[in-house]
Amino acid sequence: MLSPQSKFKISWAKPALFAIFFISGFTALLYQVVWQRMLGLFSGSDVRSVTIIVAAYLAGLGVGSLLGGIWSDRLSNRQIVRVYGFCNLGIAVFAVFSRFLFYDLLFLELRYLARSPAITLLIAFLSLLIPTILMGLSLPLLSKALGRSALLAASRIGWLYGINTLGSGLGSFVGGWYIVGSFGYEKTVYLGAFLNAVVALVAIASSSQFKRDYAGHTDKSDRQDTTITSHNPSVAPSVTEWCFLVFLSGFTAISLEIIWFRVLDIALQSNAYTYAHLLAFILISNAIGSMLGAKAVRFIRRPRRVFLSIQGIVAAYSAIAIWLIGLYWQSHPNLREDIGYIDPNNITAAVVFKYLVLPLVMIVLPNLLLGFYFPLVQKAIQTDDRAIGRRVGLILVANILGNTTGSLVTGLILLDRLGTSTSLRLLVLLGLGFVIAIRPNWMRAKFISVLALILIATVVFFPSNTRLWASLHGIKPQDYFILAEDSTGVAAIAQTNQHGTLFASGQAQANFPYLHVHALLGTIPALLHPNPAQITIIGLGSGGTPHTIGANPLTTRIRIVEIMGAELPVLKEYSTTPIGKPLKYLFQDPRYQIDIGDGRRELVLSERKFDIIEADAIQPWRSRAGMLYSQEFFQEVRSRLAPGGFFVEWNVGSQAQQTFRNVFPFVTQLDLTVDLSILIGSDRPVEFDPEALLTKLESPAVLDFMAKAGVDVEAIRTDVLAAGVSMYSHVRDGQPQAINTDLFPRSEYYLNRSLR
Repeated sequence: MLSPQSKFKISWAKPALFAIFFISGFTALLYQVVWQRMLGLFSGSDVRSVTIIVAAYLAGLGVGSLLGGIWSDRLSNRQIVRVYGFCNLGIAVFAVFSRFLFYDLLFLELRYLARSPAITLLIAFLSLLIPTILMGLSLPLLSKALGRSALLAASRIGWLYGINTLGSGLGSFVGGWYIVGSFGYEKTVYLGAFLNAVVALVAIASSSQFKRDYAGHTDKSDRQDTTITSHNPSVAPSVTEWCFLVFLSGFTAISLEIIWFRVLDIALQSNAYTYAHLLAFILISNAIGSMLGAKAVRFIRRPRRVFLSIQGIVAAYSAIAIWLIGLYWQSHPNLREDIGYIDPNNITAAVVFKYLVLPLVMIVLPNLLLGFYFPLVQKAIQTDDRAIGRRVGLILVANILGNTTGSLVTGLILLDRLGTSTSLRLLVLLGLGFVIAIRPNWMRAKFISVLALILIATVVFFPSNTRLWASLHGIKPQDYFILAEDSTGVAAIAQTNQHGTLFASGQAQANFPYLHVHALLGTIPALLHPNPAQITIIGLGSGGTPHTIGANPLTTRIRIVEIMGAELPVLKEYSTTPIGKPLKYLFQDPRYQIDIGDGRRELVLSERKFDIIEADAIQPWRSRAGMLYSQEFFQEVRSRLAPGGFFVEWNVGSQAQQTFRNVFPFVTQLDLTVDLSILIGSDRPVEFDPEALLTKLESPAVLDFMAKAGVDVEAIRTDVLAAGVSMYSHVRDGQPQAINTDLFPRSEYYLNRSLR
């Protein structure tokens, strides 16, 4: 029996462990955001690469959970807490060196290894293995240290899981909105390392407060609680069965998360802050659900029935919520009028609706329920004081394996082959399978019967993929709308009044006929260069810029790299229409090669030099746009230019412009229209001669090409003659300091200038 002094020591040591476990959850999300970005530079920022990194991260956590479960039951409380402390110390040390591993070594020195997806997955897994294993060890270890009695383990494990997940949610929220954008990725990692070092020191110091022989003892509060808790091992399903059920639940949960993000990405017109914001809703809801479950678990007599019911409710609610949100979006087209830019001085009702109401409606209830079942499962399986840690580890491994499998299968296969609508139907069918597994008396179990009918009706009546996405784009049923969806995203074209609009992930990217600014972006550099034989362009978009950049007859090869593969089939389908006819000539031109992938990665891996490289840019505040506006990207571009070659980019703002001038010795700025300013960077002066340009524009070959592209040549002539020209050079004007870097994309995190 413990002495009063020992009880006092443990009484303050336990709250300390809960507090530092919260902090370690906070840092885990900081690392995930930063390391995912750094590894994304190596592997690419397309959806497939991101999915590979997430799967590798989860796999490491799974290995750690398995090892933690095995080791925890062999250690005393003091040893467990000490091991937990050293795990955090190891994470802190790894974090300090992570910039060197992920950025300096993998990206700068070994990026050629990213040519193979299999090798990329292996490298991502191996490079993340140490920190993720150390993170995965934590919950099984502390579950054993704080829950030596199987009778009481479920509640304490639920609280542990909830507090750690709450830390992760707040880490996502604070990190996404403030820390990363204010200090950059590198300093964020160092902050995480400092916090993990604090966690390590507190854990190691508090370990001495736990007795070596604490195993098998319970304190006074534990003995009091035993009169309330009902525990009947004879009716509990086997641990193996529970692992299988949790695996399926993990598969469903991550699959729904992928779909939630895809739908909300369309609705919110996402920027750099969106991912962390939405992830915070998921994690915080999950944490609250787990803590509620920890409080309620003692009153639940049939955990298996409640668990299975939760899976059915989550599947039905998620599909119906998405369906209703689509209908609401369709009836409120004004919600699509903004472009995803958040003005801190003008927070409108639409912004509040998108960032608060939509996530609340779509995400909160399902994740409360998914968090609620975690302590429920622990109640069902914790029947042996000697196997608490191992069983926690097994359940975590099952859940993580389900997450990993779901992220790969849904992210790379189901959405690619079946689309969101059919993928949701399959998840609803899986939810129906959970409900059927209850094996209820259908006549008596009215709630279960009604739930089953709702699931069946959802499968039958859920809208088709085209109809679902049309509503989420605000398109009425009678209007023209074509859609393509794959693992990379959703692309669509809507047409009204003889004008088409291309949507990529919900963002209106361009119009048909080609916008005049896109014709200028393509035509001007193509005719300005004396011999643009080899051209590469990042971004297909509507086809306007890459099509018109082929205007010069001297051009022999044009490579287009587009990150969203869904754009290509939707553009090919639209090319059969009268308004989309110019696209037919683009696809028939043998000079063009269109590849799907990350444009920066493909450029880095290219062994060819180019006469013109152009980035048909996105707004600099969009998510991951910083990869195309950083000093390091511009340096890569410069290294891939042939002597006298051009790099052409839309002038998107002062920060990108200053970074551009930092890299290129000579920069010519062309102000062509009120809406368009072009930057041309080179290793030598680029002279803008309007008369010579107009002479080339008048050649029969160019005029014939422009006619097929549907371009207004007279409007181009007018803009060429009226163009404002500014020339900069390092020799004359000096070399300004770069503002945007790979590890601190300030333009992408534009809000932090206001938040600070």
